[in-house]
Amino acid sequence: MTMRELTYQVGFNTPAFLGNAEQQGQWRTPPFKALLRQWWRVVKAPSVGYDHHKLLQLENALFGSAGDDSGGGRSKVQLRLSSWEPGNLARVDNGKPVTHPEVNATPGANLYLGYGPIGGAVARSAIDPNASPLTLKLRFPAEFDPEIRNAMQLSHWFGTVGSRSRNGFGAVHFDGDGLLPAKDLKAEALTTQGILLATNSCLRREWPHAIGMDQASTPTIWRLLKPEGNKLDGFGCWEDVMLMLAQIKIAVRTAEFFKFQGGGPAGHDKPQARHLLSYPSGSSHSVNGWGKDGRMANQVRFKVHRRLDGKFMAVIVHLPCALPDKMVRAVKGAIPDQERVWSEVHRLLDAQRSNGLIRLAGAN
Repeated sequence: MTMRELTYQVGFNTPAFLGNAEQQGQWRTPPFKALLRQWWRVVKAPSVGYDHHKLLQLENALFGSAGDDSGGGRSKVQLRLSSWEPGNLARVDNGKPVTHPEVNATPGANLYLGYGPIGGAVARSAIDPNASPLTLKLRFPAEFDPEIRNAMQLSHWFGTVGSRSRNGFGAVHFDGDGLLPAKDLKAEALTTQGILLATNSCLRREWPHAIGMDQASTPTIWRLLKPEGNKLDGFGCWEDVMLMLAQIKIAVRTAEFFKFQGGGPAGHDKPQARHLLSYPSGSSHSVNGWGKDGRMANQVRFKVHRRLDGKFMAVIVHLPCALPDKMVRAVKGAIPDQERVWSEVHRLLDAQRSNGLIRLAGAN
C-alpha cells in the first residue's frame, strides 16, 4: 500500500484551551484528529448523498473505530506532533469591556466569548498564540490524498479546537503542503469541492454537513476586517478581533427578533427564536422539556486569522442544520420556523458591514 505523508507547521492565532487530564492547556494530538474528521465529513458527505449511515461506515474505516460491526478497526490516518508540551499561558484575562444591553455590567470580550475557561473559579491555562509553532505530520494511504488535503484546507480556513472554540478561541493556523491562506478563500473553491448547499436543504438534516448558501448562490461566510476610513485593514491584535466578534454576537442575539418573551424560574413551555441559536440560553430562559442541562452548540462559528503582515482578521461561517428531532419531540407546541430564524441571523450579519463584516461573494 502506497502511503502519503503531509507535513505542516501548526500554531494558534488565539489562546487555545486544549485540556489534558487536569483540564490545563497542553498540546495534544486528539483535538487535531477530531478537527480533521469534522471537516472530512463535510468533504465526503456529498459523495454518499448526505447519508449519515454510509458516511459513518466510511469514517470508521478510515479513522478507526472501537467496534467491529461498522467497518472500523485501526485508524489508517496517523497524526504525530513534534511535542506534547504544556501550554505556557497561565491565564487569559477578561479582555476589553463590551456593552451588553441585557446585563447590568460591561463584561470583557474574552470573558463573554470564553466564559468557563475564562473567569471561572479555577484559572485555566492555555496555549499562547505567541508560542513557537510545532510540526504536525499526517500519514495515510495515498488513495485518500485528495479528501485529506481538502479537509486540511477547510480546517485551516475555518478550524478551531478546544473549549469555546466556536467563539473563536483555539483558532488553528496551519502552514505547509499547499494550503491556501485566508485571503484566497473564495466561493469558487468551495463550489469546486462541492461543500456548499442551499441553506433550506441543510436544515433538513440535524448534523453539520455543509456550508450554507443563500439566494444568488451566496455562501453563509463573512470576512471581518477593521474599517480604516474608506478601506478595510487588519486588526492590530487578536484581542481587538475578539472585541468586535463579541459586539457582533451581542448585536445579533439581542436584536428585536430574538428578544425573549417571558421566562423566569418557570421557564418557557416552548422554544422561542433565540433558543434555536444555541442552548442553554441563560438561567432564566430554560425550555421545559429540555431542562437546564440540555446542550445545543451554536451553528455559527468564529475563526481568527493572522495575516502575512502580522495583522489579524476573522471569518464567520454558518453550517446550517436542523434542530434535533429528540429536542423537537421533547416540547409542547410549535417550533419557530428554523429557516426564518437563520435568515434573520444572516440579515443581521449582513447589516454589520459598517463594522467591517463583509459577506463572501457567490461564485460567478
